[in-house]
Amino acid sequence: MINIKRTYTPKELSKTNREFKAAIKDMSTKQAYDFYKANENKFCYNTVETKRLFRKMNHERCSFCTRLIQEFNKEMTVEHIKIKRDYPQKIFQWSNLLCACKTCNTQRGARKYDARKYMDPTKIKDIEKYFLYKADGEIAVCANLDEDEKKKADYMIKLYSLNREELVCKRREFIRDLMSDDEFFEILKKKDESSQNIIFLSVFAYYKKQEVASYN
Repeated sequence: MINIKRTYTPKELSKTNREFKAAIKDMSTKQAYDFYKANENKFCYNTVETKRLFRKMNHERCSFCTRLIQEFNKEMTVEHIKIKRDYPQKIFQWSNLLCACKTCNTQRGARKYDARKYMDPTKIKDIEKYFLYKADGEIAVCANLDEDEKKKADYMIKLYSLNREELVCKRREFIRDLMSDDEFFEILKKKDESSQNIIFLSVFAYYKKQEVASYN
């Protein structure tokens, strides 16, 4: 996971949010959710405008596994931080929405939001410090954290299954390619070759370069 700079609220989504909240004003949580389910065609959050802003905001990447979402307009999904069933009043609230690949969205499913552990990448600037990559491609909890921080990192890894096989294989392949890069190898030789932090930082440096290249 990396920090994401949230864009302005989409105008169409803001309008939908106002209309939906007015419609469910005096309803219970269950009634409001049932109302949403019965009117999904009328009240939409995954619109052309929302997709456009997420594409720019996330540089076409998933907010959780950070992989590039192929065929973005078709494959991206909207992840609700506070899930729709338990927080229907936040279904169309921009600050409650994140861009996700289909797999991360599916892996979480309808598992509840835990305010004590959930880490919103648009609100935590140093979110990268919570994780590190191992040479075998797995993502792990950084050892240099306090106990509460470790619980948060572990929660996010498990919530979105960030060590699923496809991701581990891709990370491992990338790390092998990176280690074969002469410039990177010369830097690595001057440091502790077992340092996972160096590998971790190099991965994010790679992502940053990809973002710059895609928008030049």
